[in-house]
Amino acid sequence: MAVTTVVPDSLASGTSFTIFGGAGSINAALSDASDSTYISKTSSVVGQASALLDFGTTTITSTQQVKRVRVRARLSTPTANGRINVYLGSRISNQNYFHSALTARGLLTIQTLVGPWQTSAPNGSSWTQAAINGLRVKVTEYGDSSDIGLVYELFVDVDIVNQPSVTVSSPTGSISATTSPDVIWSYTDSDLETQSYYQIKVFTAAQYGAAGFSASTATATYDSGQIASSDSTAVVGTLLLSGVYRAYVRVAKTVNGSPFFSAYAYSDFTISPASVPTVPTLAASWSSSLSKASFTITGAIPTGFASQYFQVQRSDDAGVTYSNIRNASAITPNASYVGTAEDYEAPRGSTVLYRARAVGVTSGSVEIPSAYGTVQQVLITNDSTWWFKAIANSAYNIGSVRVLKQIDVTIEEPNTVFRPLGATRPIVVAGPLQGEDGSYSILTVTAAEYTALSPILNYQGTLLVQDPFGNQKYIRITSRQYSAETINGVIQRTFSVGYVQVSST
Repeated sequence: MAVTTVVPDSLASGTSFTIFGGAGSINAALSDASDSTYISKTSSVVGQASALLDFGTTTITSTQQVKRVRVRARLSTPTANGRINVYLGSRISNQNYFHSALTARGLLTIQTLVGPWQTSAPNGSSWTQAAINGLRVKVTEYGDSSDIGLVYELFVDVDIVNQPSVTVSSPTGSISATTSPDVIWSYTDSDLETQSYYQIKVFTAAQYGAAGFSASTATATYDSGQIASSDSTAVVGTLLLSGVYRAYVRVAKTVNGSPFFSAYAYSDFTISPASVPTVPTLAASWSSSLSKASFTITGAIPTGFASQYFQVQRSDDAGVTYSNIRNASAITPNASYVGTAEDYEAPRGSTVLYRARAVGVTSGSVEIPSAYGTVQQVLITNDSTWWFKAIANSAYNIGSVRVLKQIDVTIEEPNTVFRPLGATRPIVVAGPLQGEDGSYSILTVTAAEYTALSPILNYQGTLLVQDPFGNQKYIRITSRQYSAETINGVIQRTFSVGYVQVSST
């Protein structure tokens, strides 16, 4: 890191001060690094008076960030009653903002007071070039007559950190022993701060060769996301097909609680396994009565491999991105090389795409994927009813649920109140926010409907709720109550089901 010090370069406002020692201006007196020149509130001015000083600036390059800023001041007061406040501030978007004051009280000798480092600008935002350009310091004097203090120098220190850099050393060349190679890099930082994050992206030759390619914005074949780690090696987290690739890496250090990333660097490599499995065929169909998509994947003899398995993926965005469907990332085929899978989680009322591939496993446990087969397009119908699905136990799934009312959702924080003996106030113990809470009002009008609904209402795992409006959410039931009445000899039950929204996993 490098600390740059800037000094006053003009007076923004404040005419109630007198210059001593021969300096031609207030800003000159406060920036000459000399105690022989100084300013003081004009003795004829009674009560509080302030001077607002503009400061010089320093350029923050595109590879730098401002980590923190502080004010320093050389001051003295003639008596123990002297009082001076010094405020670090900035003019941002034509408005003045200031941090809390650096206070001088009863300084009978000249002293340099140092304010705290401020990691954000006084308006609460990050320090930007505009905030540095707008640096201001306000000096406020409160004394009268013999208590009037003296201000000798003002400084603002700007602590600037540089962007780290990265060099990628692996993977390189032609790789036949694996399709998920190790990525290895080295981290360098001129400020001697340690790596706290990394991100890896792998692109095919077609992807990185496309017009306007940017590693920051282009869709990657593999993206690790931002990983909080000081590691300098990681495995590509997907099985790559035969072809030419680049592994892009960026690294970051933490500045004021946020990652400050390097630019991307890359290495070139080629995946060229000796043998590749046969591409399987995929047959997909939709059952509206069961609200699920079903698949049959047909492969071939895994020549050159000890075994093979299949993977099925779904795209909800017209093929821009794909992800494995639940329980279909490692489908074991039968003796005829046929495997099956199901998908209960496709969004209703949409057209989704499915694709499948085979993964051969060598005797040394190396996994080699085939290319994906022909994409299958499936229309996921919406039957205008509510479905409640136990995604880990499909036998409990039930559709045509009569939801009378979806009560407005709330965000609630669970807490417990208890009153210890002898305490004058209760103690509240609060848990973390639990996401979106709410409830459903559900009606069953026959004994058969009640019997069918009961397992799902008593289920303790994650449920997927799909409504007839094209929405879906994952929930856990937290409470259930019901009332019953007999109509024409039939017991009708109305359930109030409380829930909390959870992740799909």
